[in-house]
Amino acid sequence: MNKKNTAKLWDNLWKHDISKKEDAFNLAKEENSIRWQRIEKIVLKNLGSFKGLKVIEVGAGAGTNAALMAKRGAEVTILDYSELAIKRSREFFKRNKLKAKFIQQDALNLPKELMSKYDISLSFGLTEHFKDQQRIQINKAHFDLIKKGGITFISVPHKHNLPYRLYKFAAELAGKWNVGEEYPYSRQEFRKICQKIGIKKYAFFGDSLIASFNMINPFRIFAKLLGFKQNLDISKMRPEKGTFLDEYLSYALVLCGFK
Repeated sequence: MNKKNTAKLWDNLWKHDISKKEDAFNLAKEENSIRWQRIEKIVLKNLGSFKGLKVIEVGAGAGTNAALMAKRGAEVTILDYSELAIKRSREFFKRNKLKAKFIQQDALNLPKELMSKYDISLSFGLTEHFKDQQRIQINKAHFDLIKKGGITFISVPHKHNLPYRLYKFAAELAGKWNVGEEYPYSRQEFRKICQKIGIKKYAFFGDSLIASFNMINPFRIFAKLLGFKQNLDISKMRPEKGTFLDEYLSYALVLCGFK
């Protein structure tokens, strides 16, 4: 059975050491992902530029996507209720020579001074850890944070991505699942949530369906089990290409909502 989602669980997740080279690699990997390319395109189309935008990443962990926005001139805030996650994010931004503000706070109990303050809110791997009424509340919190005309990006595991479902099942069976309770989404569920919280303008996109098959790539799995080091060379990294199927079947289902 999955462990309950608590601050202690997430603190344990962020205890492991990550090298400066890994941090640079993780930032470059996301910057070349089709998900980031799609996010950047939407922001530039609707807001013109990242420069001067107020951005908040919720339940951020390291805050990789917010860091990419900071790199382009946005004023970034990182919010997480795990003390070690905030510490990890500070280190990540410092190593990548980027600036941000950091707030240790429960996203279900946001202070009034944060409401309607930001142009963009975003989260990656957060709201799937909630269910029932809290699931609606955590999604609503993203919209509460943004101004009228603002955009939120909520990226979650896609219920219909086969590699993810197989990986999760196997990890749970082997007792290796370490990220607590996790309930993937469908597009239909997101639509119902938007309807409940009064959001009428929204769209969906995904990350790379093809890349998601790396989750069940036996060579990668054995390499990880045997402790082989990851190739951290970013010199040969190229922008990821997507397909029309990403929106429907990829690992990440991204809600792009407008207030």
